[in-house]
Amino acid sequence: MTSRDEKEQPVTDDLDDYIQEVPSRTPDFKTELAEELARLVPEAIADGKVDAEKLRELLEDDAANDGRERFGLMWPGKSRALKAAQAQTTATLVPDREASKDWDTTQNVFIEGDNLEVLKILQKHYHGKIKLIYIDPPYNTGNDFIYPDNFKEGVQTYMEWTKQVSEDGKQLSSNPETAGRYHTNWLNMMYPRLKLARNLLADDGAIFVSIDFNEIDNLKKIMDEIFGESNFEREIIWRIGWLSGYKTMAPNFIRNHDSILFYSKNSQKLDFQKKYIPNSAFKPLVKATPDLNAKMRSLEISQEKQKEILHHINFASRPERYPIEDTWNSSEYDDLNSIAIVSFSGEKISKVLGIDEEVKGQKSVAMLKRVIDSIATEDDIVLDFFSGSGSTAHAVMQLNAEDGGKRRHIQVQLPEPVGSETAAAKAGFLTISDIARERIDRVGQKIQSEFQTQLGSREQQLDVGYRSYRLADTNFAKWSETSEVESPSLEQRLAGLRGSADDDSSPEALLTELLLKQGFSLSEQIAQVEIDGLSVWSVAGGALLAIMDEHAKPSLEQFRAVVEAGAVRLVVLEDVFAGDDQLKTNLVQHAKTHGVELWSA
Repeated sequence: MTSRDEKEQPVTDDLDDYIQEVPSRTPDFKTELAEELARLVPEAIADGKVDAEKLRELLEDDAANDGRERFGLMWPGKSRALKAAQAQTTATLVPDREASKDWDTTQNVFIEGDNLEVLKILQKHYHGKIKLIYIDPPYNTGNDFIYPDNFKEGVQTYMEWTKQVSEDGKQLSSNPETAGRYHTNWLNMMYPRLKLARNLLADDGAIFVSIDFNEIDNLKKIMDEIFGESNFEREIIWRIGWLSGYKTMAPNFIRNHDSILFYSKNSQKLDFQKKYIPNSAFKPLVKATPDLNAKMRSLEISQEKQKEILHHINFASRPERYPIEDTWNSSEYDDLNSIAIVSFSGEKISKVLGIDEEVKGQKSVAMLKRVIDSIATEDDIVLDFFSGSGSTAHAVMQLNAEDGGKRRHIQVQLPEPVGSETAAAKAGFLTISDIARERIDRVGQKIQSEFQTQLGSREQQLDVGYRSYRLADTNFAKWSETSEVESPSLEQRLAGLRGSADDDSSPEALLTELLLKQGFSLSEQIAQVEIDGLSVWSVAGGALLAIMDEHAKPSLEQFRAVVEAGAVRLVVLEDVFAGDDQLKTNLVQHAKTHGVELWSA
C-alpha cells in the first residue's frame, strides 16, 4: 500500500527538477564543438563564448594567414550547405513492421527517406560506431536525380519532394547542364551528407564513394576538406566492362572505368586487410560465344568495333591479368592502389527479381564484397545511405554466409519512383526502395538455400532480415514548431496544447522516437509486458521501461509496481498523467527513492 506521506507529497520544484525531459531535437554539433574547445583550451572561452582571436593567438604558428584568400574549393551556397549539416531536426523514424523481415531477431535496418535528415537522426546512437560506409551517389550526368535540398528545417524538403512527381511517375528533379548551377547543385547535395557521414565513422573506419569523371575532381576536393588529405587512402579504378565501355565511350576515347575514392577516418588507426585471390580463381575468358556475338549485334556495334572488343577480351584472357569472375586483380597490384575489375559476369538484379530490365547504376556484388571484407569484420556495421537497389545489403549477406561473419547493415534509400512504363513498374514495383526490399528478401532466401549445409553448423543463425522504418515528422505536437517561430507566439502555442503527442500516432511510433532521441539503436530489443495489469514497453531486457498509452491513466499502485520492477530508466508520456499533478509528484518521489531515472515527453 502507499504510505500517507507519499500520497500527500506536495508538488515541489525540487521534485519537478528530478524529471528529465527527452530532447526534442538531434544533437547540436556547434554547441558540442564549443564545449570541447572549452575543455581543451579554457583560456579561449570568454563569457561562455569562443574567443576566436584568442584561439588564433594560441595557435599563431599553425593558424591560417590573415588574408581573405584560402586554399580550397568554393562554390555558391557552400556556407548554407554547411549550416544544413549543422541544423538540428525534430524528424523521426516510424517503424514499418509490414515492410520488414524477422523484426524481432534481425540487427539490420532499412530506412526509407531523405538521407540528409536520416543521417542527422542516426547521430545520437551511431556516432563513431559505423565501421564502413559505401555509397554510390548520383554521378551528376545531367539526367540523374539530385536531392532537392532547399535547406529548410525538419523534413519539409522531403515531404515536398514526395509530391513533386508527375502522374506518370517521372522525376521532376534532375540536374541538366542547362540549369546554370550544374556543379553547384550537386556539391550542395553532397557536402552536408559527407559532413554528417564522417561523424558516424568509427576511429578505425573508412568510407568508399563511387563516382565517374563528371564530378570526381570536385568530390576529391570536398572529401579532402571533410576527411583530411592525410586520410586519403586510394583512388580505386573500377573497370566497368568492355561492352559497357563502348556503349558510353566519348567521341575519340573509350571510357570503360569508374572510380572509387577511399578515405579513412584516421589513417593511423585504419586496419586495412589485404585480400588475395587464389590462383584457382583465374581462368581464361572465352574468346567469343554466340551469346557475346548476339549481344554485340543487339547493340548495333560495327564489325570493326566488334573485332576491337574481341581483341581486348583475348588480351584480358591471360590468366595473370584478369579473372573470369567479377573480382579484384591481385597479380600486379595486391593493395587498393590501382586495381582493375572486369565486370563481365556476375548476378544481375533482373535474375533475382524476374524483371526483363536492369536497374540503372547497380554495382557488382563481388566488388562490394571485396570492399567490405577489407575493412569490416565480425559484427561491424556497414552503412549505405544511397542504397539504390540494395547491392550493399546483398554483398553483406553473401559475405557473412561465406566467412561466418555477423556484419550488420543499414540501408537508406529515398522512395524514388520508377517510371510507369518500365518493366519494374509493370511488375508491381512503385519505387526504388520497393525493389531494394524485394531484392534483399529474395537474395536472403537464395543464400540460405545455397549455404544450407554451412549455415547448419553455425552457432548464430545467418541474419537475412531487416527492420524497416520510414522518415516522418515528429509525433509530438509540442516539438513540431520550427525555430523560426518567435518566442512569445511559441509560448502561447505551447500553453494552448492539452496533449504532447499526436493522437494519430501509435504507442510504438512514439516510443521509437523517444528511444532515438535518447540514443538507443534501431535494432534494440523491445517487448510489451504487463506489470500489475498495466501495459508497459520493455527495452533492452528491461533496462528501460516506458508507459506510452495516453488513453489509460495508471493508478499510483501501478506506477509504484513499475518503478520497483528493476529498470534503470523510466519514460512516461506526459499525456499519461491526464493533468494529475499529485499523481505525477508521487511518481517522482517514488522513482527518486528507488534511484530510477525518470523521463517525460
